[in-house]
Amino acid sequence: MAKSLFEYRIEKKFQTRLYVFAAIVFLVAATFVIQLGNLQLVQGAENRVRARRFVSRQEYTIAPRGLMFDRNYKPGDEPLVQNIRFIDFVIFPARFSDLEALRTYVAAFCRLMERDYETFAAQLSEDSFKEMSRKNESITLLTRVTRAEQERLAEFHIADRFGEFVPNHLRYYTMGPALAHVTGYIGMPSRRDLDTLPVQSYQTVGKAGIEREYDEDLRGRDGIRLRHIVIDSEEQVASTQQGNNLILTIDRRIQTAAYNAISRLGKRGTAIAMNAATGQVLALVSYPTFDPNILSSGSNRQRSDHLEEVRIHQGFLNRAIQAKSPPASTIKPLVALAALENTPGRDITPNTTYSCYGRYVLKSTRPGVPDSIYACWSTHGTNNLEGAIAHSCNVYFYNLGYRMGSLPMIDFARKFGFDRPTGIDLPGEISGFVPDSRWKQERWGSKWYDGDTVNFAIGQGFLQQTPMELAVMYSALVNRGKILRPYLIREVRDPDNRVIRRINPNGGRVEEVPISMASLRAVQKGLRAAVTYGTSRRLSVIPVPIAGKTGTAQTRSSRTASSHAWFAGFAPYGAPPEDTIVVVVFVEHGQGGSAAAAPIAGEIFQAAFPDWSPLKSRELEMNLYQLDQRLHDQQQQFEHLLEEDQQHEDHADHEEQPATDGIENPAPAGTPGESDQTMERTQNSNPDNGAPNNPGNTTPVRSL
Repeated sequence: MAKSLFEYRIEKKFQTRLYVFAAIVFLVAATFVIQLGNLQLVQGAENRVRARRFVSRQEYTIAPRGLMFDRNYKPGDEPLVQNIRFIDFVIFPARFSDLEALRTYVAAFCRLMERDYETFAAQLSEDSFKEMSRKNESITLLTRVTRAEQERLAEFHIADRFGEFVPNHLRYYTMGPALAHVTGYIGMPSRRDLDTLPVQSYQTVGKAGIEREYDEDLRGRDGIRLRHIVIDSEEQVASTQQGNNLILTIDRRIQTAAYNAISRLGKRGTAIAMNAATGQVLALVSYPTFDPNILSSGSNRQRSDHLEEVRIHQGFLNRAIQAKSPPASTIKPLVALAALENTPGRDITPNTTYSCYGRYVLKSTRPGVPDSIYACWSTHGTNNLEGAIAHSCNVYFYNLGYRMGSLPMIDFARKFGFDRPTGIDLPGEISGFVPDSRWKQERWGSKWYDGDTVNFAIGQGFLQQTPMELAVMYSALVNRGKILRPYLIREVRDPDNRVIRRINPNGGRVEEVPISMASLRAVQKGLRAAVTYGTSRRLSVIPVPIAGKTGTAQTRSSRTASSHAWFAGFAPYGAPPEDTIVVVVFVEHGQGGSAAAAPIAGEIFQAAFPDWSPLKSRELEMNLYQLDQRLHDQQQQFEHLLEEDQQHEDHADHEEQPATDGIENPAPAGTPGESDQTMERTQNSNPDNGAPNNPGNTTPVRSL
């Protein structure tokens, strides 16, 4: 029977709706299937953890931090920094049905253990209860539980369900304040730490020193356990893993000697000992200091009192890398090298002499302005370079600086790294400062005067550097110009003391300042002479041969002992760089380097070389004698070649000279004139600066 048009339209509309409905059902079913696969397969592990959270709570066990050992580590040695295990008794507010139940429990605990209930009042407020329950945080009722306290709690069954004994670790610093600026200390993270570091609020974090710099290596991995709420059981999800151990470059014996020496003096200062070939820091002391054991493990009252005392005395300031001062006379070896290596024609030699009558007169170049007088600390007579370094003659270096100008000295200061941090692996290092004419114009609106130059030559004026930068410079005097990066960590090891990585920032290519061996030996001889008969001669009684320089930095302070004291040197003199130790000592308001800084350095050298024998000194002297002979022979050969070249040039000029019969010979090239007088000022000691001429050194002698 044929369908009517109306019936056909009704059927067609029904089929369309049926298809749409089927498609919707299919899409919904497909969506459910895809989402089910996503929940079960793709996000299955994560969802299982989320499901557990509805019936369980996560609790963390803090992992012990890694240990620290000194450079001479052997299995069984006592660590420099270690962990002492102890037990705390804690309760979890989330395990209580309500706040009233928690308060009742704490009150019963206080009656039993004779504790003050008010001690916990802040943690028993309604807001604290909600917050701690949500985060599943704990309240520590007893810390470092004794055996008697543990037995008493167990006897009264007060720790059965709501409370438990939690193992914890106390950070113990074996050397305490003596190594505090190296090790640093730990504490709870600040808001800034939580924002910038991968650390949780319940963990401890390094606050200074190596604890801060190597925090991620030391922290370890915390344990996780799940406590089931419904069936009241526990499940260990992850075990704790101790942090990595660190092998330091520090030598415990040298560090102890340095700390004892500088703390006995009782003045603010710092002492550094460093290997001249590797940059490994053997000792680093800054005084006043702080006690990391109190800051890391003391009570709140102890920490508060100690922090106040430390802040008053600026004990957190690491003066080795965070304080800078004019280097005074310790800079004179650098000035000498700049003169020997960079003056035009190298007309300044180790034999160049100047006379010291106790003062230096800098002639004024402006009408109506009087001459400037620069004093020396004594009257030294006539000295060559060795004698000037040995006696620390300011007049000699005034003349030297004026003669070569400021640019070579500024250039060498920057090459030796005085204007940038050394890169030591400690937080908070600052850089020294090297002034120049552009800076002075921008900062003071004044040009660079000759007075700035002569001040620079004796390490005064605007020049400033940190003690660590000076240690790097003196290392370069031993290793022939290598600018090393100091460092404190040799190895990172796992908890079983298997080496994970070795650290040597100077193992590859290092920056070098080109210095001739002849110039270097001239400066080294001056530094050795300073100990044998100069300003550092009180160190000559120490068996190991020392070379070094004292310095006294003037300040604007009105106090009686206003000057800062410096000493920088190395020993054994003449030994290979890998066997040589550089020592830098700085004492604030120590008055004089020879009186305050040099004795501290002497104790450090004695601790570093306790068994030094005279036989070793004679061997080094013989090696140096042979080296000097070779350099002398090479110098003689070089001068002989120069003389032959000059003779060949004179002979060629004579053959090319035209006949001049009946014509008066022209004036020779050496006839004084305006330009020649300028040349004379450059190559001779200036007759206007208060020092006599030195005709014995007008002919330049080149150094190899």
